[in-house]
Amino acid sequence: MQKECGGKNNGEKCFVIMPFSKTTDVHDENYWTEFFNIIKRIMESNGYSCTRSEVGPYKLFSNIVANIENSDVVVAVLTDFNSNVWYELGIRHTLKTGTIMLLQDDQSPPFDIKDFGIIFYKESLGLEQRIQIQIEDYLTKMDVEAHDSPVISALNNKVYNSVEKRLEEMQKLIWSLVDESSSTHKRVKSNIKEGQLKVLWVDDYPINNEAIMNLFKSKNVQFDIAISTDQGIELFQRESYDIIITDMGRGSESDAGLSLLKELKDLHCKTPVIVYASYTAIKKYGNEARQLGAYTITSGVKSIISSISEILQV
Repeated sequence: MQKECGGKNNGEKCFVIMPFSKTTDVHDENYWTEFFNIIKRIMESNGYSCTRSEVGPYKLFSNIVANIENSDVVVAVLTDFNSNVWYELGIRHTLKTGTIMLLQDDQSPPFDIKDFGIIFYKESLGLEQRIQIQIEDYLTKMDVEAHDSPVISALNNKVYNSVEKRLEEMQKLIWSLVDESSSTHKRVKSNIKEGQLKVLWVDDYPINNEAIMNLFKSKNVQFDIAISTDQGIELFQRESYDIIITDMGRGSESDAGLSLLKELKDLHCKTPVIVYASYTAIKKYGNEARQLGAYTITSGVKSIISSISEILQV
């Protein structure tokens, strides 16, 4: 059975996939109803409203897929290995990240997903409180860095490993696009000499940006890396930069990018700041980032490359 959750305040959605009928002598329909009520209370305490779907032949599979795809968070209860749950989990893992998996601690997950963050729970007194703590921890991590889909992880690694082979082709394409648009985006460069273009990139996972940085390093653009807001501010006060790029979530701070923007604003920063973050983070914090003076906010590789090219005119 599927249950749909919509955020009360911010419109974010959660879709819960779990059994609805008897799976063992202990886990009958009443058990799964109460288990859903536990998840419902937890999600409501975190700003979501949860409703349980009706059961019936009219429940179209297309509606289920749409909810799986369009929800910000999917909670999948894997206990007792219900086939529908696992099938729908596979759909979610293929479409996007943002999945929380729950499994009773005496059951073993397949090797395919065991390294992608499963909440193991033991049925006992205090179950709801323990699950709540872990779910809230996962919700926080999702805004920072989502690594909960083995499918997307594998595809991203494949793309990343092929980037260097296609780098020259990408460079030619990007530079040709920049040349075509340069007449509409002019930048005063009289005081900039070859090799003096500098970018400050604040991100606690800088390895994720290496392909983009390598693209511009070939044009004598220098990148300084900071993995925290404090480091970024320290470098900004010490050096002169043409662009500042920041992620949104770092460590346990899901809105670290906003903290950086606030501090830069207080320091009367005139340097263009690009926010390069996940779609979910932008949806949650994008408006505030714009109010704090972000020059560009994007989750796309092509978009950030174009923005850097436009500002630096390289």
